[in-house]
Amino acid sequence: MIAALVVLGLVSLAVVALIAWPLVARPAAAEPAAPGDDERRQIEEDLERSLAAIGEIAQDHRAGNLSDEDFAALDRDERARAVELMRRRDALPPR
Repeated sequence: MIAALVVLGLVSLAVVALIAWPLVARPAAAEPAAPGDDERRQIEEDLERSLAAIGEIAQDHRAGNLSDEDFAALDRDERARAVELMRRRDALPPR
């Protein structure tokens, strides 16, 4: 009976160690950031927000919260912003 408890304890300890190890282990040295990575990340985040805003504008229009004129102006401006962000992203040097 005691042997079974010891084996169960050791197995439990091994499982906990396997699960916890990635959480407490030090990450390997990261690669140095390539030039433009910060700018690329910022553009990607801005683009993601812009695309989400286009969806929200369309949803507000469908829900009746925006008039046709307001929708057209907001949608046009946000799409132009998204296109500009895509151009800026594409102009960056490859990773």
